[in-house]
Amino acid sequence: MRLLAIAALGLATAAESVAQYPVPPRPTSNVAIPPSALALHETSRKNIVSEMGGAVVGTPKCDADGNLYIRKHAMDRPLLSPVVKVDSDGKRTALFDPAAFSQLALDRADAFSPASDGGLYQIAQSGVVKPHIYVLHFSSDGSPSSPIRLEADFEVYSFAAFLNGNLLVSGFERDVQKPKDAGRAVTEVFSSDGRVLAQLAFQQPPPAKTAGKPDTENVTFPGLDLSDAEVGNDGNLYALRNSSPVLIYVISPVGKVVRTLKVGAPAEGALPEMFHVSKNRVAVSFEKDGSWMLVVVDTQTGGKIATYFDPGTLGNSFACYSAEDGVFTFLDLGEGNALKVIHAEAR
Repeated sequence: MRLLAIAALGLATAAESVAQYPVPPRPTSNVAIPPSALALHETSRKNIVSEMGGAVVGTPKCDADGNLYIRKHAMDRPLLSPVVKVDSDGKRTALFDPAAFSQLALDRADAFSPASDGGLYQIAQSGVVKPHIYVLHFSSDGSPSSPIRLEADFEVYSFAAFLNGNLLVSGFERDVQKPKDAGRAVTEVFSSDGRVLAQLAFQQPPPAKTAGKPDTENVTFPGLDLSDAEVGNDGNLYALRNSSPVLIYVISPVGKVVRTLKVGAPAEGALPEMFHVSKNRVAVSFEKDGSWMLVVVDTQTGGKIATYFDPGTLGNSFACYSAEDGVFTFLDLGEGNALKVIHAEAR
Protein backbone atom coordinates (compact mmCIF):
# COMPACT_ATOMS: atom_id res chain seq x y z
CA MET A 1 0.00 0.00 0.00
CA ARG A 2 1.15 3.53 -0.65
CA LEU A 3 1.77 5.92 2.21
CA LEU A 4 0.37 9.31 1.25
CA ALA A 5 2.77 11.71 2.94
CA ILE A 6 1.09 14.81 4.29
CA ALA A 7 3.24 17.38 6.05
CA ALA A 8 0.21 18.68 7.94
CA LEU A 9 -3.22 17.20 8.27
CA GLY A 10 -6.22 18.04 10.37
CA LEU A 11 -9.00 18.47 7.90
CA ALA A 12 -10.91 21.23 9.68
CA THR A 13 -12.20 23.39 6.86
CA ALA A 14 -12.34 23.17 3.10
CA ALA A 15 -12.61 25.41 0.10
CA GLU A 16 -13.13 24.70 -3.55
CA SER A 17 -9.94 25.27 -5.48
CA VAL A 18 -9.99 27.06 -8.80
CA ALA A 19 -9.46 24.55 -11.57
CA GLN A 20 -6.35 25.24 -13.63
CA TYR A 21 -6.19 23.55 -17.00
CA PRO A 22 -4.26 21.91 -18.37
CA VAL A 23 -2.97 20.26 -15.19
CA PRO A 24 0.73 19.33 -15.55
CA PRO A 25 0.87 15.53 -15.77
CA ARG A 26 3.06 13.36 -13.57
CA PRO A 27 5.93 11.58 -15.29
CA THR A 28 4.55 8.63 -17.20
CA SER A 29 6.07 5.18 -17.58
CA ASN A 30 6.14 2.80 -20.50
CA VAL A 31 3.27 0.70 -19.14
CA ALA A 32 1.01 -0.46 -21.95
CA ILE A 33 -2.55 0.76 -21.40
CA PRO A 34 -5.20 -1.67 -22.67
CA PRO A 35 -6.89 -0.29 -25.82
CA SER A 36 -10.33 -0.57 -24.18
CA ALA A 37 -9.31 1.36 -21.04
CA LEU A 38 -11.05 4.67 -20.39
CA ALA A 39 -9.22 7.78 -19.20
CA LEU A 40 -10.43 9.37 -15.98
CA HIS A 41 -10.88 13.14 -15.97
CA GLU A 42 -11.01 15.40 -12.94
CA THR A 43 -14.47 16.87 -12.30
CA SER A 44 -13.88 18.63 -8.97
CA ARG A 45 -11.20 19.28 -6.39
CA LYS A 46 -11.27 20.42 -2.77
CA ASN A 47 -8.32 21.56 -0.70
CA ILE A 48 -8.77 20.63 2.95
CA VAL A 49 -6.86 22.94 5.25
CA SER A 50 -4.52 21.21 7.70
CA GLU A 51 -4.24 21.49 11.47
CA MET A 52 -1.20 19.50 12.51
CA GLY A 53 1.80 17.60 11.19
CA GLY A 54 1.53 14.00 10.15
CA ALA A 55 0.82 11.69 7.23
CA VAL A 56 -2.08 9.69 5.92
CA VAL A 57 -1.45 6.04 6.74
CA GLY A 58 -3.19 2.89 5.60
CA THR A 59 -6.14 2.75 3.25
CA PRO A 60 -8.76 5.53 3.26
CA LYS A 61 -12.35 4.37 3.59
CA CYS A 62 -15.72 5.83 2.65
CA ASP A 63 -19.39 5.12 3.31
CA ALA A 64 -22.56 5.18 1.22
CA ASP A 65 -23.08 8.88 1.97
CA GLY A 66 -19.71 9.84 0.54
CA ASN A 67 -18.00 10.51 3.87
CA LEU A 68 -14.26 9.84 3.89
CA TYR A 69 -12.45 8.19 6.81
CA ILE A 70 -8.74 9.05 6.82
CA ARG A 71 -6.18 7.95 9.39
CA LYS A 72 -3.64 10.66 10.11
CA HIS A 73 -0.20 10.04 11.55
CA ALA A 74 0.21 11.50 15.04
CA MET A 75 3.85 12.48 15.57
CA ASP A 76 3.67 12.02 19.34
CA ARG A 77 1.94 8.61 19.28
CA PRO A 78 2.25 7.07 15.79
CA LEU A 79 0.88 3.67 16.83
CA LEU A 80 -2.26 5.28 18.26
CA SER A 81 -2.99 7.70 15.43
CA PRO A 82 -6.61 8.93 15.12
CA VAL A 83 -9.04 8.66 12.21
CA VAL A 84 -10.72 11.76 10.77
CA LYS A 85 -14.19 11.75 9.19
CA VAL A 86 -14.70 14.23 6.35
CA ASP A 87 -18.09 14.81 4.69
CA SER A 88 -18.73 15.14 0.97
CA ASP A 89 -18.23 18.93 1.21
CA GLY A 90 -14.73 18.46 2.63
CA LYS A 91 -15.64 19.43 6.19
CA ARG A 92 -14.39 17.49 9.21
CA THR A 93 -17.34 16.08 11.15
CA ALA A 94 -15.70 13.75 13.66
CA LEU A 95 -12.37 12.62 15.11
CA PHE A 96 -12.06 9.00 16.24
CA ASP A 97 -9.16 8.89 18.69
CA PRO A 98 -8.09 5.58 20.31
CA ALA A 99 -6.52 7.60 23.13
CA ALA A 100 -10.09 8.10 24.38
CA PHE A 101 -10.00 4.46 25.58
CA SER A 102 -7.33 5.24 28.19
CA GLN A 103 -8.63 2.52 30.54
CA LEU A 104 -7.43 -0.16 28.10
CA ALA A 105 -3.75 0.91 28.16
CA LEU A 106 -3.51 0.33 24.41
CA ASP A 107 -0.13 -0.16 22.72
CA ARG A 108 -1.40 0.24 19.18
CA ALA A 109 -4.51 0.71 17.03
CA ASP A 110 -4.62 -0.35 13.40
CA ALA A 111 -7.20 -1.17 10.72
CA PHE A 112 -10.61 0.51 10.93
CA SER A 113 -14.06 0.06 9.43
CA PRO A 114 -16.94 2.57 9.13
CA ALA A 115 -19.96 1.55 11.22
CA SER A 116 -23.54 1.51 9.94
CA ASP A 117 -24.51 4.06 12.61
CA GLY A 118 -22.10 6.65 11.21
CA GLY A 119 -19.43 5.82 13.76
CA LEU A 120 -16.32 3.70 13.46
CA TYR A 121 -14.86 0.35 14.49
CA GLN A 122 -11.10 0.03 14.95
CA ILE A 123 -8.94 -2.93 15.91
CA ALA A 124 -6.50 -2.32 18.78
CA GLN A 125 -4.08 -4.19 21.02
CA SER A 126 -2.80 -4.02 24.59
CA GLY A 127 0.35 -5.97 25.40
CA VAL A 128 2.86 -7.77 23.18
CA VAL A 129 3.71 -11.26 24.46
CA LYS A 130 0.11 -12.19 25.28
CA PRO A 131 -1.83 -9.28 23.78
CA HIS A 132 -5.42 -8.41 24.53
CA ILE A 133 -7.22 -7.71 21.25
CA TYR A 134 -10.01 -5.15 21.30
CA VAL A 135 -12.42 -3.65 18.80
CA LEU A 136 -13.01 -0.01 19.63
CA HIS A 137 -16.46 1.36 18.81
CA PHE A 138 -16.90 5.10 18.34
CA SER A 139 -20.24 6.90 18.03
CA SER A 140 -20.93 9.14 15.03
CA ASP A 141 -19.71 12.23 16.89
CA GLY A 142 -16.39 10.57 17.73
CA SER A 143 -17.16 9.78 21.37
CA PRO A 144 -16.00 6.36 22.63
CA SER A 145 -18.53 3.58 23.10
CA SER A 146 -18.06 0.23 24.81
CA PRO A 147 -14.97 -1.66 23.55
CA ILE A 148 -15.23 -5.32 22.55
CA ARG A 149 -12.63 -7.81 23.84
CA LEU A 150 -12.03 -10.53 21.24
CA GLU A 151 -11.31 -14.16 22.07
CA ALA A 152 -8.12 -13.90 20.00
CA ASP A 153 -4.40 -14.07 20.70
CA PHE A 154 -2.86 -13.50 17.26
CA GLU A 155 -1.30 -10.51 15.50
CA VAL A 156 -4.04 -8.66 13.60
CA TYR A 157 -3.36 -7.00 10.25
CA SER A 158 -6.71 -6.61 8.51
CA PHE A 159 -10.15 -6.05 9.95
CA ALA A 160 -13.70 -5.11 8.95
CA ALA A 161 -17.17 -5.06 10.49
CA PHE A 162 -20.34 -6.62 9.07
CA LEU A 163 -23.56 -4.62 8.99
CA ASN A 164 -25.00 -6.81 11.76
CA GLY A 165 -22.07 -6.05 14.09
CA ASN A 166 -20.10 -9.27 13.57
CA LEU A 167 -16.38 -8.82 12.93
CA LEU A 168 -13.81 -10.24 10.51
CA VAL A 169 -10.19 -10.36 11.69
CA SER A 170 -7.15 -11.61 9.75
CA GLY A 171 -3.52 -11.88 10.83
CA PHE A 172 -0.78 -14.27 11.97
CA GLU A 173 -0.61 -16.69 14.86
CA ARG A 174 2.93 -17.26 16.13
CA ASP A 175 5.17 -17.42 19.20
CA VAL A 176 6.64 -13.92 19.49
CA GLN A 177 9.31 -15.24 21.86
CA LYS A 178 10.73 -17.40 19.05
CA PRO A 179 12.22 -15.15 16.34
CA LYS A 180 12.29 -17.97 13.76
CA ASP A 181 8.65 -18.85 14.26
CA ALA A 182 7.00 -17.37 11.14
CA GLY A 183 3.64 -18.65 12.33
CA ARG A 184 0.58 -19.25 10.22
CA ALA A 185 -2.06 -17.06 8.67
CA VAL A 186 -5.41 -17.06 10.45
CA THR A 187 -8.77 -15.46 9.67
CA GLU A 188 -11.76 -15.62 12.00
CA VAL A 189 -15.27 -14.21 12.29
CA PHE A 190 -16.36 -12.98 15.72
CA SER A 191 -19.76 -12.11 17.15
CA SER A 192 -20.52 -8.54 18.17
CA ASP A 193 -19.62 -9.47 21.77
CA GLY A 194 -16.24 -10.97 20.84
CA ARG A 195 -16.94 -14.71 20.62
CA VAL A 196 -15.37 -16.80 17.82
CA LEU A 197 -18.04 -17.88 15.35
CA ALA A 198 -15.95 -19.41 12.57
CA GLN A 199 -12.39 -19.86 11.36
CA LEU A 200 -11.91 -19.58 7.62
CA ALA A 201 -9.44 -21.71 5.70
CA PHE A 202 -7.76 -20.45 2.52
CA GLN A 203 -5.25 -22.14 0.27
CA GLN A 204 -1.84 -20.73 1.15
CA PRO A 205 0.61 -19.45 -1.48
CA PRO A 206 4.25 -20.66 -1.32
CA PRO A 207 5.95 -18.96 1.67
CA ALA A 208 8.55 -16.26 1.08
CA LYS A 209 12.12 -16.80 2.31
CA THR A 210 14.64 -14.45 3.83
CA ALA A 211 17.04 -13.58 1.01
CA GLY A 212 20.83 -13.85 1.21
CA LYS A 213 21.07 -16.62 3.80
CA PRO A 214 21.68 -20.38 3.59
CA ASP A 215 18.54 -22.51 3.58
CA THR A 216 19.35 -23.65 7.12
CA GLU A 217 19.09 -20.04 8.31
CA ASN A 218 16.18 -18.94 6.16
CA VAL A 219 12.97 -17.96 7.89
CA THR A 220 9.86 -18.53 5.79
CA PHE A 221 7.00 -16.07 6.03
CA PRO A 222 3.44 -17.13 5.29
CA GLY A 223 1.25 -14.92 3.14
CA LEU A 224 -1.54 -12.94 4.77
CA ASP A 225 -4.96 -14.41 4.04
CA LEU A 226 -6.61 -11.04 3.42
CA SER A 227 -5.05 -7.62 2.88
CA ASP A 228 -8.23 -5.55 3.18
CA ALA A 229 -12.01 -5.91 3.49
CA GLU A 230 -15.12 -3.77 3.08
CA VAL A 231 -18.80 -4.39 3.68
CA GLY A 232 -21.25 -4.51 0.78
CA ASN A 233 -24.87 -3.38 0.76
CA ASP A 234 -25.86 -7.08 0.79
CA GLY A 235 -24.45 -7.39 4.32
CA ASN A 236 -21.51 -9.55 3.24
CA LEU A 237 -17.87 -8.57 3.50
CA TYR A 238 -15.73 -8.36 0.37
CA ALA A 239 -12.17 -9.32 1.29
CA LEU A 240 -9.18 -8.77 -0.99
CA ARG A 241 -6.29 -11.19 -1.36
CA ASN A 242 -3.12 -10.04 -3.09
CA SER A 243 -2.61 -12.87 -5.55
CA SER A 244 -2.50 -13.39 -9.30
CA PRO A 245 -5.24 -13.15 -10.34
CA VAL A 246 -6.52 -11.04 -7.46
CA LEU A 247 -9.09 -12.92 -5.39
CA ILE A 248 -12.01 -11.23 -3.66
CA TYR A 249 -13.80 -13.48 -1.19
CA VAL A 250 -17.44 -12.69 -0.45
CA ILE A 251 -17.91 -13.70 3.19
CA SER A 252 -21.23 -13.95 5.04
CA PRO A 253 -21.71 -12.68 8.63
CA VAL A 254 -21.53 -16.27 9.92
CA GLY A 255 -18.13 -16.85 8.30
CA LYS A 256 -19.07 -18.71 5.13
CA VAL A 257 -17.38 -17.90 1.81
CA VAL A 258 -20.38 -17.31 -0.43
CA ARG A 259 -18.40 -16.90 -3.66
CA THR A 260 -14.97 -15.92 -4.94
CA LEU A 261 -14.37 -13.22 -7.55
CA LYS A 262 -11.26 -13.29 -9.74
CA VAL A 263 -9.88 -10.00 -11.02
CA GLY A 264 -7.11 -10.14 -13.60
CA ALA A 265 -4.44 -7.44 -13.72
CA PRO A 266 -4.97 -4.91 -16.55
CA ALA A 267 -1.26 -5.10 -17.50
CA GLU A 268 1.43 -7.71 -17.01
CA GLY A 269 3.19 -7.17 -13.70
CA ALA A 270 0.62 -4.70 -12.34
CA LEU A 271 0.08 -5.20 -8.61
CA PRO A 272 -3.15 -4.59 -6.65
CA GLU A 273 -3.10 -1.72 -4.18
CA MET A 274 -6.54 -0.71 -2.94
CA PHE A 275 -10.16 -1.58 -3.59
CA HIS A 276 -13.60 -0.22 -2.79
CA VAL A 277 -17.09 -1.73 -2.94
CA SER A 278 -20.16 0.19 -4.09
CA LYS A 279 -23.60 -1.37 -4.61
CA ASN A 280 -23.16 -4.19 -7.15
CA ARG A 281 -19.61 -3.31 -8.20
CA VAL A 282 -16.05 -3.55 -6.92
CA ALA A 283 -13.23 -1.29 -8.11
CA VAL A 284 -9.63 -2.50 -7.70
CA SER A 285 -6.62 -0.24 -8.29
CA PHE A 286 -3.42 -1.68 -9.77
CA GLU A 287 0.03 -0.06 -9.94
CA LYS A 288 3.04 -0.65 -12.15
CA ASP A 289 6.15 1.50 -12.53
CA GLY A 290 4.44 4.57 -11.10
CA SER A 291 1.35 4.27 -13.29
CA TRP A 292 -1.93 2.81 -12.16
CA MET A 293 -5.21 1.56 -13.53
CA LEU A 294 -8.59 0.61 -12.10
CA VAL A 295 -10.63 -2.49 -12.91
CA VAL A 296 -14.34 -2.52 -12.05
CA VAL A 297 -16.11 -5.88 -11.80
CA ASP A 298 -19.59 -7.16 -10.97
CA THR A 299 -20.03 -8.30 -7.36
CA GLN A 300 -22.12 -11.32 -8.37
CA THR A 301 -20.18 -12.77 -11.28
CA GLY A 302 -16.78 -11.11 -11.12
CA GLY A 303 -17.25 -10.16 -14.77
CA LYS A 304 -15.24 -7.14 -15.84
CA ILE A 305 -17.35 -4.04 -16.46
CA ALA A 306 -14.63 -1.55 -17.41
CA THR A 307 -10.96 -0.64 -17.08
CA TYR A 308 -9.86 2.94 -16.34
CA PHE A 309 -6.49 4.67 -16.21
CA ASP A 310 -5.05 7.82 -14.70
CA PRO A 311 -3.65 10.14 -17.39
CA GLY A 312 -1.23 11.50 -14.79
CA THR A 313 -3.29 14.28 -13.22
CA LEU A 314 -5.03 12.56 -10.31
CA GLY A 315 -3.99 11.80 -6.74
CA ASN A 316 -1.86 8.99 -5.40
CA SER A 317 -4.43 7.31 -3.14
CA PHE A 318 -7.70 5.71 -4.29
CA ALA A 319 -10.19 6.67 -1.58
CA CYS A 320 -13.74 5.96 -2.76
CA TYR A 321 -15.90 4.74 -5.64
CA SER A 322 -19.57 5.41 -6.35
CA ALA A 323 -21.16 2.91 -8.74
CA GLU A 324 -24.34 4.99 -8.91
CA ASP A 325 -22.76 7.98 -10.63
CA GLY A 326 -19.45 6.49 -11.79
CA VAL A 327 -17.33 8.85 -9.69
CA PHE A 328 -13.92 7.91 -8.30
CA THR A 329 -12.37 9.82 -5.37
CA PHE A 330 -8.63 10.24 -4.83
CA LEU A 331 -6.39 11.89 -2.23
CA ASP A 332 -3.20 13.82 -2.85
CA LEU A 333 -0.95 16.40 -1.22
CA GLY A 334 -1.74 20.02 -2.07
CA GLU A 335 0.06 23.32 -1.70
CA GLY A 336 0.40 24.74 1.78
CA ASN A 337 0.19 21.25 3.31
CA ALA A 338 -3.47 20.92 2.34
CA LEU A 339 -4.99 17.60 1.40
CA LYS A 340 -6.54 17.44 -2.07
CA VAL A 341 -9.78 15.50 -2.43
CA ILE A 342 -10.15 14.86 -6.16
CA HIS A 343 -13.24 13.53 -7.93
CA ALA A 344 -12.94 12.04 -11.40
CA GLU A 345 -15.00 10.15 -13.95
CA ALA A 346 -14.70 8.85 -17.49
CA ARG A 347 -15.89 11.21 -20.22
